[in-house]
Amino acid sequence: MFKLKEILVNDKFENISKIGNLLESEVTEVAKNYLVLSSGTIVRYRKDGDKYVFNIELTAERVKPFGKIIG
Repeated sequence: MFKLKEILVNDKFENISKIGNLLESEVTEVAKNYLVLSSGTIVRYRKDGDKYVFNIELTAERVKPFGKIIG
């Protein structure tokens, strides 16, 4: 998450696609803890006035069971 904070604070005005790429990798890593992903993560963004809207899409085969250690 340090990389995400660094880019959001320091580089946010430099290149918005960097944020999209970073969100893709960070969200994928978190999602893998809870889901069995069947495809890659898709991050789309658009400018809405003076704001940016991000849509993140994940496709999962299943949700991993909670409260169990999987070996």
